[in-house]
Amino acid sequence: MYTFHSKPINTNRNERVTFVGDFQNGILNIAAARCSKKDQFSRKKGTQIATGRLNKHRLVYSTPLKECSNNEFLNIVKDLTPTIIKSKIVLLLLP
Repeated sequence: MYTFHSKPINTNRNERVTFVGDFQNGILNIAAARCSKKDQFSRKKGTQIATGRLNKHRLVYSTPLKECSNNEFLNIVKDLTPTIIKSKIVLLLLP
């Protein structure tokens, strides 16, 4: 299981994203929890929400991979972070 907590993109806002990923049977599934600018960011709460979504298969991203390392997971979620924060969509599978 992989976990990533983004840093604030804009210093005037508290919008952050927590990603949780699971690699099984050659497929990397990623779920996300987004903290709005009105919320207080909590790593624990974000991880709980994202893990619950992952377990329910409410994914933001899924891709087949031969192998998945920490670096590959980090590269994917770092690319997803601005999209999730700007679009506010955390339950739809992105291509």
